[in-house]
Amino acid sequence: MNCYECGAADNLCQTRFDEFLVLEFTDAAYGAVHHLTVATYMLQHSSKMTREGWLYERELLRQFLVQKKSPAMIRKQIKDTVDSGKRKFTFKSKDGVPVIDKSTWMKTILDVRVENANVYCEDINAWARSALEEAEAIAI
Repeated sequence: MNCYECGAADNLCQTRFDEFLVLEFTDAAYGAVHHLTVATYMLQHSSKMTREGWLYERELLRQFLVQKKSPAMIRKQIKDTVDSGKRKFTFKSKDGVPVIDKSTWMKTILDVRVENANVYCEDINAWARSALEEAEAIAI
């Protein structure tokens, strides 16, 4: 059975995401794209997010890819915005209902190869760009 949110075969997306997080936290060369991995996965799995959280992730991905802002720059820029004591919205969904209707994406996490860090980073970037392009066409 395919994932009802991203269309990945055999619902392997969550397993792959978990494997990627381990890889990114244990090898800095792979971790260079961690910010893209998380934002892209969340865009494609909107049931994990609130509407506001999904829109925030989409904007964050746009800032990384289009505006070429670094993770350090973004962290500094949003530090007060995402502080749970000051934030005016929640990221995490309480009901697990998808925010968007899209269930098939041109690229999913299963399209990312892990044979070496260069290939991995290129594929994460391609996946993120593809997802952002599709997500920007979604009106919610």
